[in-house]
Parts: sequence; structure tokens; C-alpha cells
Amino acid sequence: MNDLLNLKNKKILITGGLGHLGKFFVKSLIKLGSEVIICDQLSVAKYDIFLKDIENKFYKKIMYFQCDLSNESDRKILVKKIKLKIKNLDVLINCASLVGNSNLSGWNTNFENQSVSLWNKVMEINLIAAFDLSKNLKNLLSKNNGGVIINISSIYGSIAPDMNLYKNTNIYNPAAYSASKGGLNNLTKWLAVNLAPKIRVNSISPGGILRGQSKKFIKNYIKKTPLSRMANENDIVGAIIFLSSDLSKYVTGQNLIIDGGFTIH
Repeated sequence: MNDLLNLKNKKILITGGLGHLGKFFVKSLIKLGSEVIICDQLSVAKYDIFLKDIENKFYKKIMYFQCDLSNESDRKILVKKIKLKIKNLDVLINCASLVGNSNLSGWNTNFENQSVSLWNKVMEINLIAAFDLSKNLKNLLSKNNGGVIINISSIYGSIAPDMNLYKNTNIYNPAAYSASKGGLNNLTKWLAVNLAPKIRVNSISPGGILRGQSKKFIKNYIKKTPLSRMANENDIVGAIIFLSSDLSKYVTGQNLIIDGGFTIH
């Protein structure tokens, strides 16, 4: 069993690695011996702040690249830098995402006010970047015994939102978020077929994660969730470890839903 779980010295690239989920993934994977490459749009200064939460002995296990994944030129530069620094890549985790409750004008608002320009930006970050990086890092992932791609999707890539959850709250459910995550689910299946047998490709679809939402929203959400709570970041980490390791070596093209039972109704 220990051999199946072994992630020691695995090279793992995490986009959005300084985000809510990304930071938890980084911390967990380096403790298991992985070498983690973080890609995020945040400044190097923000990365330095993140390092203060990391034990000194793990510093050499982390590499950081600043990149705006909504920009194709930035993505090309990122790929070049990665190829110069490493000779093979074991796991690519496409975690970067513009989430539903981001406070951007024209985003977390009603349908009439949702912005087309933000729709395009969301597609670039949530969907196109995953396609672009998977394509351009395919050769690195194909080396050794083959690699793994994990796409971080959402339950709203599979189901329609229950708009009753959002009534009288400050949270909306932007159309582009659901559309991008639905596209990511289908991209996962397409990549799984086209990159087999050397590269396994799966997605993870978390349910609602507790991040300071209004009490009314949380109460509404919990009512629909058999496990009677919203998720936290630690609830998702185990799936990352499972799909990154040989515990899942015969698993590809799957979407693992982690939602406390929210979608089974």
C-alpha cells in the first residue's frame, strides 16, 4: 500500500497554487515528498508571505512562477520556463479558476449585468488554460512511466444551480462559471481518450466550500446536504493524493464529486 501512495520526488505543477485550494494542495504534497511547482498570478511578494507558513525544510521542494493564465503569451512564457527548469513532469493540476463569488464588476451579479468580457476571461482561465497547458506539457508528462492531469471542476459543471439557495443573499451563480466547468468536465474525458495510455486524466468536482458566505446561504446549502455541512479545503486534498498516486493507476476519464451528498437528490 505504501508503494501505491508514494509521491516522493514526484514533480507536480499546480496552477492557482496560491489560491484557497491550491495552498492546501501544495502543503499536503510537499509533506509527502513531492516537488511542487506553483503557478499563480499573484506577485512574488505574495508567494514569500505564503512561504512563512511552510517549514524551512520544505523550501527546496517548491518552485514559483508568476503567470496570468488568462493571457496566451504569459502561458507560452510559463511553458518555456518550466521546460528549461525540469526534464519531466509527473502531475499537472489545473486548479486556477475564477470562482463564482469573486468580487469583480460584472461577475457576481444578476444575469442582466454579467459581463461578456469577463465571460471571455473566465473561459481563458477556467477552461482554455487547462487545454493549453495540457497540450504543451504533454511531452513532459509522457516521460518515465507516464503522468497525470487533474482538472479542478465543480458540481456546477454537472448540474444546474438551485437558485433558491441564493435568494436574499449577496451571492449569485454566474453563467460563465457553470459553462466553463461543464466544458472542463468534457475536456477531461477528451484528454483521457487522446492521451492514453501514457497519461491519465481525471477531474474533481467539489461542492460548496465554506468561505465566509452569509449565514442565510450556509443554512440553505446545509439543508440540501446529507452530511449537514459545507466542505472545507481539507476535504478535497485526499482526492488529489488519490488521483496523483498509483492508488488510482487504473482510473482515467472520471469526475470525482466531493459534495457531502449535495448532488444525489
